[in-house]
Amino acid sequence: MEFIEQVCARLEATAVRDHMNVAEAITTQFALVDAAQRVMGSDAVFTEDYGQVRDLATVGFGGGGRPRSTANVEQVLADFFGTEDAVLIHGAGSGAIRGMLNAGLRPGAKVVLHNAHPYKTTLPAMNHMGLQLVHADFNDLKGLRDTLHNARPDGIYVQHVPQQLGDSHDIAAVIESAREICGADAAILVDDNYAVMRARKIGAQMGANASAISLFKLLAPTPIGVVVGDGKLVNSIRLDLSSAGCQVQGSQAMGALRMLVHAPIALAIQNQTVLDATQRINELAISGELPFVHRAFAAQPGIRSIVLTFDRPLAEEFVRSAWRNGSPSQSVGEEAQYEFLPLFTYLTSTFLKAMPGLEQYAIRINPMRSGPDTIVRILRASLSDESFRNAVSSLETAKSSSER
Repeated sequence: MEFIEQVCARLEATAVRDHMNVAEAITTQFALVDAAQRVMGSDAVFTEDYGQVRDLATVGFGGGGRPRSTANVEQVLADFFGTEDAVLIHGAGSGAIRGMLNAGLRPGAKVVLHNAHPYKTTLPAMNHMGLQLVHADFNDLKGLRDTLHNARPDGIYVQHVPQQLGDSHDIAAVIESAREICGADAAILVDDNYAVMRARKIGAQMGANASAISLFKLLAPTPIGVVVGDGKLVNSIRLDLSSAGCQVQGSQAMGALRMLVHAPIALAIQNQTVLDATQRINELAISGELPFVHRAFAAQPGIRSIVLTFDRPLAEEFVRSAWRNGSPSQSVGEEAQYEFLPLFTYLTSTFLKAMPGLEQYAIRINPMRSGPDTIVRILRASLSDESFRNAVSSLETAKSSSER
């Protein structure tokens, strides 16, 4: 039990970023619609044009234009987030991060980032640019400030949601320290995926130069993303992607905006479901109705979810049982509009890499659009599954044999 208690202690120490409640989410929806109304007026909201409009050229006469409705949506997003500009990008969150890195940093630049495993598509983008990566523990603000003083980096890269167990740093404090020490010349770039429309503020609203956002994770029908931030940086991305084949067409832009309107309330309800389901699971576990379950946490291991811990190393067998008893076994870019059933799955790879053995004792449950009743029903069925019980018995037999 010593290992699982270590896991629980580190889960308790891991920050859960600021989450809007339902009332705040309603206000956020109204603000987004108000921004859209101010930019598009009445019938323009139904326009979905295609091609490069000459009046919107970015690289000389007729070159690098955008569809008018794409330009409108970009203006809506810039106004909503209070930034100088916004640019829509293909490739969802990863595409937005690549575009932000390419525009904000020169190849070979020195970048300070948290001493944790970056997201699986972020590190290759950094390596392809030949960036000099300087790691610092963002949880130790004094140590981070010392690193910034000594390294004098060209940029600071921040992931808004926690990257590993024990992450507790305050995003605003990290950004403030970076700006104070490094000044205006250093680019502060924030990966705000899984924080947007949950947190009350994103990186670009806290003083960062830019924020990368996946609209695909916010119910957009196509895998596009957006970078919001300083006008010079954002326009540099627009210039880099001026070819016609790189443009986000009007139908994709308008489809993303229409669905984004629904995201704040959906995510606020999801957050409340995480809290309510966690409480119910713990009550049932304490009463002995959920065998093998040690404890549940309302956590944010990269993605807002319930983290379920077990009193023995059977997480792999349990996940497979959950897939047989009501949970999908696959994801389409987690929280994309295609997903509404609760997902029982592994912890994110960045968390697992930071604590070897964790994969044997913990899984996570993303409610998506479900409620606590559905989650508890799948949990009970998965724990009662005959194949799962047989697998647990086999594990116990093997353990007893090895101890003799």
